[in-house]
Amino acid sequence: MGDHLIVQHAAVRACPGYDRHEAPSMLMDGTSLATDTEHGRAVAAQLTRRHDTLEDAIEAGNFALAQAGVPKAIRRQARAACEDYFYNRLELQPDLALTPLQNIPPGLEPMPEPMIKVLEDLVELIVDGDYEEVRELSGDTLEIEDIRRRVDDDCPAAYVMPPREVYRVEALTVIDEPDQEGWTFFLELWAEDGPAQLHIEGELQESSGRYEVTLRDILP
Repeated sequence: MGDHLIVQHAAVRACPGYDRHEAPSMLMDGTSLATDTEHGRAVAAQLTRRHDTLEDAIEAGNFALAQAGVPKAIRRQARAACEDYFYNRLELQPDLALTPLQNIPPGLEPMPEPMIKVLEDLVELIVDGDYEEVRELSGDTLEIEDIRRRVDDDCPAAYVMPPREVYRVEALTVIDEPDQEGWTFFLELWAEDGPAQLHIEGELQESSGRYEVTLRDILP
């Protein structure tokens, strides 16, 4: 299962007041990289739509749910939740022109150095196109061709290592499960001209003072 932000994160992350923790989302089956899962069909469809304005982005999110086979009643609820969040809570207008995120706003303290190192190692593999190693860090749940399609074809960019300020505690969430310890991460990838369209999601666990990373998805 994957937690799908109904409106594409990359499209609206520069909107005033936007917070991915507050934005409407829903659980969908599978990863977004696989073409045969509910989540995969949704993201693949969303990537084909324009995201010039906030209204476009919300419409693209609804189109994506339809292509994933989500029932109409649930799609109506999802659209209403998105419109309430962006139009009412954030007081943004439907015709707001969406612009790329230019930089990461100032935040809290950086992650501990060992956490930064293990995430940097993962990001470096993606930047270098070493997708076989990336697959291994997914626990062999992500396919090499799916990773290559998302990074090289769906969202191509001149990927580079991000600045150190990206690795900060806001990118982490403590796992709130009784039988699991650790953190989930949500980390923006970087291109030569700033934040890239894609981000990575996964988990970090600590064992004997060392951190281990598991990649779960690569999404826009």
